[in-house]
Amino acid sequence: MLQSNAIAPGCYKMPLSLSRIRHLPSICVILCLLLVQITASAAQITSYNDTIIPIPHPITSLLWSETVHRELGFSAAQINEVENVVSESDLPLWRLRDLPPQKRNEAAAPLINQLNSKLAQILSDRQLERLDQLVWQARGIDVILGPQVTLRLNLSSEQTGRIRTLLNISYGKITSLKNNVDISSESQRAAYIQNLQAETQRNILAVLNSYQKNTFTMLMGRPFNFSRVQTVACKAPEFEIDTWINSPPVRLSELKGKVTVIHFYAFGCSNCIRTLPYYNDWHKKFPTSSFSIIGIHRPETEQERNIEKVEDKATRARIEYPIAIDNDSLAWNSWANNIWPSIYLIDKNGFVRYWWYGELNWQGAESEKLLAERIRELILELVAAPDTPMN
Repeated sequence: MLQSNAIAPGCYKMPLSLSRIRHLPSICVILCLLLVQITASAAQITSYNDTIIPIPHPITSLLWSETVHRELGFSAAQINEVENVVSESDLPLWRLRDLPPQKRNEAAAPLINQLNSKLAQILSDRQLERLDQLVWQARGIDVILGPQVTLRLNLSSEQTGRIRTLLNISYGKITSLKNNVDISSESQRAAYIQNLQAETQRNILAVLNSYQKNTFTMLMGRPFNFSRVQTVACKAPEFEIDTWINSPPVRLSELKGKVTVIHFYAFGCSNCIRTLPYYNDWHKKFPTSSFSIIGIHRPETEQERNIEKVEDKATRARIEYPIAIDNDSLAWNSWANNIWPSIYLIDKNGFVRYWWYGELNWQGAESEKLLAERIRELILELVAAPDTPMN
């Protein structure tokens, strides 16, 4: 799974090395490009590791898609059953997103195994085989070193070593691209990464003999058009907070049908302070009929636990949207958040679609512009109603 490491600074609350921006993994290299600048991951991955379980996992994002339901020939009963079992797995998996690889794997493997076991009771053999193919396509060329694929291809130790070297070189170059502050245009950065990924795939396929290439093509199955598969991480966790500023208690379920931005901050965090004006701008710019924004104040210091000070600072910052007082870290823990500021974009169905860690527009980056574009895209879905996860 390719991950982006370029980021703005932020205040961290975790005992591990963080990469600051991450995108939702591949749903192939295709969907990877949609998020290459936005979402975030904690485990800084600068080299290939075929044992890392990608989170969000492609299988959960795929199984929320109506397009995939049609591709797999799901009945109405199967759709209901599949979505029930996916909803039991996607949020627990997503909460593991910022753990170091080993800890992530230890916690994620049982969840993935449990999901696959339940799917085996719902789907036919043909449906399971096609689902595997879609997941492998979604993982991209990295899947070639997955245990099932490696075994079927009968890769030699020399081939495995050469492929791993090519992937490590690719990861190193991608890391350099994502950390290159001279590239101010995120769309240009994404284009560079796309070209590099295509080149890596060509180089890896050149390592295979003719039989292995044919076998790999057969294993991947009929090419699938991922363009209508939305990037879905999980159902956003509900708020369980009683103390609010500028509003009575808010529940996400009440905001269904709107695009919602959730941001975590602390009033003494300098990175948060410099980012607050962008939220105010979004609050004024986007129509309340289709957009809402919620701040979650989770204190970093003891003085930030003072609700009157939080309220005073919010007034001074001219914040008019609802703010939850998360002194007990209920939302912080429920969202598995670890950094101030953090920003999450929730779609009309209540799914986490994008997220960003760190200060917006740090060192002249275009992160605010990029997030605003993603908000507009999600708002357009309210009208265009493309393929959406079902409820």
